[in-house]
Amino acid sequence: MRLLKTIIFGILFLFISGSCSAREFAHILNDSCIDSLYYKAINHFKNNNNFEIEKDPRGILIRFKLSNTCEEVNYVGDTTYQNILFAEDFLAKIKNPVIIEVHTKEASCTERGNLKNWEISTLIANRIESIILAPKGKLPRDRISSVGYGEFLPPKNTPNNGSNYTNRVDIIILCNVSGE
Repeated sequence: MRLLKTIIFGILFLFISGSCSAREFAHILNDSCIDSLYYKAINHFKNNNNFEIEKDPRGILIRFKLSNTCEEVNYVGDTTYQNILFAEDFLAKIKNPVIIEVHTKEASCTERGNLKNWEISTLIANRIESIILAPKGKLPRDRISSVGYGEFLPPKNTPNNGSNYTNRVDIIILCNVSGE
């Protein structure tokens, strides 16, 4: 009965929130999945201060900062590249689908023309996805997607984070109904 309530709640949440892609629709909030992945992620990332791990309505959120969005459009910096590889090691150990979300504050990158902020974040998200899917990548193509939000989904404003993660990468690990 609890599983049925969880499924119904998950479907309603996805439809009400309006953020329901075909991939997300098949993966619904499941407490067993969330808790299991959360503790696995905490254990994997515990010695790396570049990451934050949070529970999210869609699954588990792994977050790290971007250093310079204008540079990241042209090439991924060393810190970002190392963060991607570290996160990829964890993602390779699980079977869940992953969404890479890139969020950037208002940025003007003159060397890239008159790109809008969401276009800048989309370019960075696609670049990160390409690194993970590179020939030696550890994730299959059907498990990963990327999106750039620009300034349209700012981080929650809490006393702890302020605006530290305006330029950030959020890796969302989706959970499905079977708890995997």
